[in-house]
Amino acid sequence: MNKEKILIALGDRNLSALLMQQLKELGYGTDSVTNGKDALEKMKSFKPDLALIDTNLPVINGYEVLTKKSFDREITKIPVIVVSNSGMPVQMNKLPSTPVMKDFIIKTHVEPREVIEKIEKAFGREYTIDSEAPVIKDQPHGGGKKVLWVEDDKLLSTILSKKIEATGYKLLKAINSKEAFAFLAAEIPDIIILDIILPEMSGFEVLQKIKTEERLRKIPVIMLSNLSKQGDIEKAKMLGANKFVVKAAVSLDEIIREIDALVKK
Repeated sequence: MNKEKILIALGDRNLSALLMQQLKELGYGTDSVTNGKDALEKMKSFKPDLALIDTNLPVINGYEVLTKKSFDREITKIPVIVVSNSGMPVQMNKLPSTPVMKDFIIKTHVEPREVIEKIEKAFGREYTIDSEAPVIKDQPHGGGKKVLWVEDDKLLSTILSKKIEATGYKLLKAINSKEAFAFLAAEIPDIIILDIILPEMSGFEVLQKIKTEERLRKIPVIMLSNLSKQGDIEKAKMLGANKFVVKAAVSLDEIIREIDALVKK
């Protein structure tokens, strides 16, 4: 017996794909969109029983989507879980009072399993599956080469970690600059994946420090960002980054291909 229908309106394609996969395995009907305009249209055509709405959607942001939804009788009663994609707390003053809010998710603070738990809870159920998020099976080809990934987003960390390890790389994870430089003091990775937004030092500051140290400066670096700001791209290149990747615009396979290409050089 099929469960309810869920609309996933997230700017992050990788997270959306993972949640779609897990929810389908649990018997839910699912559909997804990546911008606010499509979210409003899909709520009318798909008629979901619950919608996950990202506050940071392009075209029309999530706050505007919720406001427009609140004035549309056709969709106003659809329950919503609000997702803060940037890791910043949900701005309560921007949320209209009429949508049926079931929960809030701050992306950097939860793992995929916890998102599924919140969805099940919204329908009065408990998430009882013991297994973690399914691992996408890949032919191992990393050869045990070391990837240092500096990122404080727990959701993205869980998703990408499984993918990187499944392809045969040895993964070293750091959530801030202090942990990153502790790893770098002990060993030299074959590549560094570095998020721009980090606690304490920014990714740019970490990159600058890496490139000024003789023993580290030749390590290839991929910079990650939530946004494709031209100024950020130019700054990353100026500081010595080998590649600039917008997280929401690429798939996991594309990130792995970028790692493969730089490690093999």
